Amino acid sequence: MAAVATQHGSAIGSNNSSRSNRHTYMTSGYIVAQLARASSLSNDNAAQSNNNSSSNNDNNDNNGATGKISVQPRVDQQEIFDNPAMQTATKCCVFIKEIARKMGFPARTASTAQLLVYRTYIYRPTTRIGSTDLATGCLLVSSKMEETIKKLRDIIAYSYVLLSKPQSSQSDPKQVASSVIDKMRPNVMNAEQLILEAIGYDFRTSHTHLLFVKLAKMAGLTRESAVATSGWAILLDAYFTTLPIQYPSTVISAGSLVLAWCINADEPKDTCSFIRHVFMSSDNNSSHHSNGGYSTLPKTKSKRPPTLALESDNEWWVDFGVSTTDIQGFVKQMVDFYLLFFNSTMATAEYLERHKHGIPNKSISQKIAQWRLKLSDTSSK
Repeated sequence: MAAVATQHGSAIGSNNSSRSNRHTYMTSGYIVAQLARASSLSNDNAAQSNNNSSSNNDNNDNNGATGKISVQPRVDQQEIFDNPAMQTATKCCVFIKEIARKMGFPARTASTAQLLVYRTYIYRPTTRIGSTDLATGCLLVSSKMEETIKKLRDIIAYSYVLLSKPQSSQSDPKQVASSVIDKMRPNVMNAEQLILEAIGYDFRTSHTHLLFVKLAKMAGLTRESAVATSGWAILLDAYFTTLPIQYPSTVISAGSLVLAWCINADEPKDTCSFIRHVFMSSDNNSSHHSNGGYSTLPKTKSKRPPTLALESDNEWWVDFGVSTTDIQGFVKQMVDFYLLFFNSTMATAEYLERHKHGIPNKSISQKIAQWRLKLSDTSSK
């Protein structure tokens, strides 16, 4: 059995032992293996059902029927996004983003709902519950977890309006008929039950957004500064991936700030050398980011500094219990996520369709692409 990850330990799927039982995190390899296992079991059940049906009809011709269908796990982040369950999860996240925006939910509620989507689809990738019902259910559960509760009727009404995409006047959720609400309610309630079972009734959350704001203030950044706005956009985009399941909030917040600083620097030499090393090293499979998930934490100082110096090569994140390995891993996977929309060999119709809905942030995607091009030019000289 794979080791369980904790706030003070290692990720699921790694060889390090844990020392606490506060939060669990997963490596990318574990996520893909879990998805493959669930898909394999689903295929096995379908094959068994077909075999039983064939035998009941006295069809003795097996046509070379085989046993288990082998699905090899893959550890590349792109392959996670290409998994059908993860593609459906991404569509759910888009749906949640739109409902949350229209209903005035805070960013933390929307992000928690998106996190619930991925946690549910990782353990229940073959669920027959509709993606819209699941997305609505995740937002309902998230609103309770974050204490930003709204009436179920209102959430369903906004979901219906967004789903039906009315062309003219029937765009007011208050005008949705009660019969429509009553018809959708059981499906959403079933989705809520599935979500609770998938997450093991674990309602603990970590407020990444609040921590990011604190780090930005400690770095002396104003709300309107390019680094702060870029970092905030990166943080929100991270919830359209599995990274919040792979890393704790401290890594997500610090990593978003570090990446934002790098892409807004005038020259590659002005960016953090620890991050440059990830992309300029000739060995792309080096050990510092091969794990794909949360590693053991470094020793922290007794007192955290009152300010942060982003422009220095000091590993300031260590003072917040974040290892350089985790920062590098988070940045590497986020950059890969953004570059999926600029690499011609990867820009499939599915990726382009997501980009139309603002996933990821187009402005940040362009900055990431330009920054990587500068790094490539520097390393080739």
